[in-house]
Amino acid sequence: MFRSRHPVGWSNRLLGWVWPRGGMVRSGRYMIRRLQRIPGTPHRLAIGFACGSALSMTPFIGLHGVGAIVLSWALGGSWVTALIGTAIGNPWTFPLIWLLIYHTGALLVPGVAVDDLSVAAVTNELLVLASATANLALGWDIDSVIDDLAQLRLLPTMTVGSIPYTLTVWVASYYLVRSSVSQYQKIRRLRIKSVRQSRLARLRGGDVNP
Repeated sequence: MFRSRHPVGWSNRLLGWVWPRGGMVRSGRYMIRRLQRIPGTPHRLAIGFACGSALSMTPFIGLHGVGAIVLSWALGGSWVTALIGTAIGNPWTFPLIWLLIYHTGALLVPGVAVDDLSVAAVTNELLVLASATANLALGWDIDSVIDDLAQLRLLPTMTVGSIPYTLTVWVASYYLVRSSVSQYQKIRRLRIKSVRQSRLARLRGGDVNP
């Protein structure tokens, strides 16, 4: 479905993720067409996309895909559209999202001093969090895990700030996708019905003629 005739290497795929070949507008239209043609009910497809797009508003890069699949499964959505929804978060939108959720979190959490926010600082804290999670899963020294978590200054604030945007994006994405898919499927059913009626009319006409 919408697959290129020519094999695409990993370097080109990475470049396409950073900046789509046809631009952002064309990429958005392509995403909508893919959503519309995936088999499933509008409700199920919309839930999946909503989960993926909503989790993209959180700062936890690397967990968006897994989290979207799990959340979509729990809510009865499509894991395929959940992965498509995570495309809302990309190298062009992440800096804006991080800036937005961090300053929102600073307003929501009392006593939080606004620090300098940078991609390097957020990435470093994500690595610290990943290390602490791995140590906890392997059953290593719990004190070292606590020490690692104590280093986090940005992620806790960003997580709190992401909550209102996550909820808003989920609701908006759900209704937009459900409406779009429902309209497409309705038009497709009418088109198929029209084609069948035309074929039936031709067959009947052939039977009448000598």
